[in-house]
Amino acid sequence: MSTYVPAALRRQVIERASSCCEYCRFPQTVSLLAFEIEHIISEKHGGLTSLDNPALACPYCNRAKGTDLGSIDPKTQRLTPFFNPRTQTWHDHFTLTDAVITPLTAEGRVTVLILQFNILDRLQEREQLLRAGLYPGRN
Repeated sequence: MSTYVPAALRRQVIERASSCCEYCRFPQTVSLLAFEIEHIISEKHGGLTSLDNPALACPYCNRAKGTDLGSIDPKTQRLTPFFNPRTQTWHDHFTLTDAVITPLTAEGRVTVLILQFNILDRLQEREQLLRAGLYPGRN
């Protein structure tokens, strides 16, 4: 069970994220599913419900991430933390090539892998959004 997120904090998180998932950058405005306030460091690992820990996450990223903090990097075989949208910049860890989110770092690799950024359904959806000018990934 997760902690209640006060409405004011929820609004701040959504505004800071420009209403996009802070992991895959999917825009909340075109989603059929409600986005969630996700604890970057989960509560079970001591993460707090304060402005410096929550992120706006689409349901796909949030469900895939769960309470995990990282995974094994497929390239180095080392335990690696996920991309942290509070302390890291998206474009330092990922690039968008057509509709594919390509990792640039170990943190990017484990995030792309575990959060399943490039599975077929998500790629097709991202392609449509890019064609319509609705995906913010190039910014």
